[in-house]
Amino acid sequence: MPGITVGDIIGVFCEVQPGPFSDERVLTIETVDGPISGFVRQENLKNTEKGWVVRAEVRNISNDTIEVRIEGSFFTTNGVASVPKRLALAA
Repeated sequence: MPGITVGDIIGVFCEVQPGPFSDERVLTIETVDGPISGFVRQENLKNTEKGWVVRAEVRNISNDTIEVRIEGSFFTTNGVASVPKRLALAA
């Protein structure tokens, strides 16, 4: 994806549901290894014309994927995930 480099902050498309607290949401992201879910603060989410995106820091870029770090509390990961480039949105 042109214009995105390691260290950039981007948006990653996700599904969002209400969380246990008013400032927290449950999100699900499709990764290359399957879906991951967890809790993120509402301030790290944005509803765009194309759907919800979560704020993520780019850690690595390969031909088809972008490795990102997402701040939050996830059930099966520490917030690091590889997502298909098609799910990334340059900030």
